[in-house]
Amino acid sequence: MDGSDEVLEDAVLDLSGESAGEKGLDSSSPFFVSKKAAAVLKHEILKQYVVPFASKVGRYAPDGRVVYLDGYAGPGRYEDGTPGSPALILDEAARIGGFRQLDCYFIEKQRKSYSSLAKLVEEAQQKGISAHALRGKVEKHLGQVLERAQGAPLFAFLDPFGLGVSYDSLTNQIFGSRGWATGRHATEILLNFNANAVRRIGGYLNSSKDIPGKEATLEAMDAACGGSWWRDEFRASADNVEAVRRITNEFSKRVGQAVGASSWRIAVRNRAHHQVAYYLLYFTRHRDGAWLFGDAVSLAQVEWRRACLPPPEEDALFSAVDTFDEEEKQREQEWVATIRRNIQGLQQKLGAFTVDAHLPQIMSGVLGEARQKHIRAAVKELYKEGKTGCNGVGDLRKLRITAV
Repeated sequence: MDGSDEVLEDAVLDLSGESAGEKGLDSSSPFFVSKKAAAVLKHEILKQYVVPFASKVGRYAPDGRVVYLDGYAGPGRYEDGTPGSPALILDEAARIGGFRQLDCYFIEKQRKSYSSLAKLVEEAQQKGISAHALRGKVEKHLGQVLERAQGAPLFAFLDPFGLGVSYDSLTNQIFGSRGWATGRHATEILLNFNANAVRRIGGYLNSSKDIPGKEATLEAMDAACGGSWWRDEFRASADNVEAVRRITNEFSKRVGQAVGASSWRIAVRNRAHHQVAYYLLYFTRHRDGAWLFGDAVSLAQVEWRRACLPPPEEDALFSAVDTFDEEEKQREQEWVATIRRNIQGLQQKLGAFTVDAHLPQIMSGVLGEARQKHIRAAVKELYKEGKTGCNGVGDLRKLRITAV
């Protein structure tokens, strides 16, 4: 997965909650009163992934320093005190402070949100955490953050409300300024690609109405996508669903090819039967990133499902909470069964293969849901049944699955 042309298949997650990132809104917005279930997934991914990322790549950097950038940070906490992404990351920075320095940069343009964010950052600084609050648009501060990130690994979380940074800023400025190396120069991005914006702005193409700012909005979309190619994709699509899928896939492919990165697309919905609200796009230049991110997404979904549980009813004999753990076990059994079938399909096709070389195929149908432990469980079951000579013990990625 080090090649720029390899793209992981979609891991589709049906989420309930808000239809856009919580960033870019003033903290007086009702959005910031309490965390919605959809935000749980994003935040859990960050919690589950940033520390493993920092732990792994930080060993190559001077003083174990890893730079974290949140380009649309918001106020840092919800009004009910629940941590937003900045508060969560600062907690993680404190947790790993003994062996890694997570140097955090939070950018926020809204005055009231920035005021709350700055207070949160000041509290972190007093605890010895390297943290910085910057007010304004991402593009205003991006250059100085990237300059300070020279010689250190960088993870950027870009979760705008609507259109975010331009394609040029993403590919040439962020990735392009850091070369193609990994290790101490590792560069990874988790980006919110807003499907609602694609549908709304794409609708202008088929409208004959004199809409104020229409041309400027279309040009802004061109800048975000890296050209007007998306207009042809939108017009050629049968409906909005196809348009969003085609444009997101092509955008992901273009970014990956431009910067030499593999990508992972996670579709986020408000409800299972609703259209996609946005995609979380993850870009990495190293195979290790895909493995770590896959586990992070899987673990994050568990917490998202827990957050979606309905509150227990008074006098109810049973509640969803009571059956949650059992339902999770059932899901895991189904994932293992799917992985077994995938492995056996590869055995028939290839004879023998290593796990690391075929992650997308092994996880087909459960990518973004299952994780490494489920692959190992599937291999061990096949071994016990005499269907492979591999016993599933040892470094999972190096396991060589043989046919019997």
